[in-house]
Amino acid sequence: LLAFGAVCFAAEARKVSGNVISGEEKLSGVIVTDGTNFTQTNKNGKFSFEIKDDAQFVYIVTPAGYAGDWSEGVPAFFKRAEGVSKFTFDLVKTDTKGDYKIIAVGDPQPYSEEHFSQFAGEPLDDLSQTTRSIGLSAVGVALGDISWDKPARLDDWKREIVRTGIPFYPVVGNHDNEAYVKGDKEASATYRSKMGPENYAFYLGKDIVIVLDNIIYDTDFRMTAGYTSEVIDWVKELMKTVPSEAEVYIAHHVTIGRGQRKIKNASTLLEILRGRKVTVLSGHTHINSINKIEKNVIEHN
Repeated sequence: LLAFGAVCFAAEARKVSGNVISGEEKLSGVIVTDGTNFTQTNKNGKFSFEIKDDAQFVYIVTPAGYAGDWSEGVPAFFKRAEGVSKFTFDLVKTDTKGDYKIIAVGDPQPYSEEHFSQFAGEPLDDLSQTTRSIGLSAVGVALGDISWDKPARLDDWKREIVRTGIPFYPVVGNHDNEAYVKGDKEASATYRSKMGPENYAFYLGKDIVIVLDNIIYDTDFRMTAGYTSEVIDWVKELMKTVPSEAEVYIAHHVTIGRGQRKIKNASTLLEILRGRKVTVLSGHTHINSINKIEKNVIEHN
């Protein structure tokens, strides 16, 4: 029985290692995850842990004052895990250790090249003028529907968003799934191949931004708004590492809802965050509003 158990475990998990640095600086206390399991870098910036054998990514919870290189359109806080056993994250210094600003963009949603060229014209010029005037104390968050059922537009986004000069973090929206592919993970596979993991986090100042997938996709444009049990479990484990004084941002696509009309598993998520100040950032509705969800929880839609 012992031998059989060891064989089964070996087939399900594997040991990986790596380090988190910024040039010559070795970064300690950085959280590392595969989307299920967690570890932390030691005083020399090194880590090792067991990841799921089928894990797609090994990635970090980026510490305040740093970002993964964003020159290719998405901050490089993640590495693809298949066939790799050693990972190095070399981070870029930013100005987000103290005061910070978040620039939120909702639903640009281009379908055609013509649509995207409109976004990449005056709107992106104006956005870039704003971000460059602020500098690296700012980060951007794209709150989903970065494309409109056209994965090629995700490549357009990555190519052009670097004009802002700041790290711009993506959120998966319902239109970032492949419309006619059946199954939640299957429909978002192309998004992951281009943009990285759907659920991740990063620190700004003393606070944390948690980016979540709240689209449970079926096929033919059908979906349920909410969090899968895997998302909830990941947040629960992540929050064990988050200092009690940290305020929390939840960045996701569909509005969280209020009262009895909350999206699936929203009440469970809010219970995990109970006692903290929570700011929710969302898109989807194509309007701007501010809603009090419950005590200490405000949503900017």
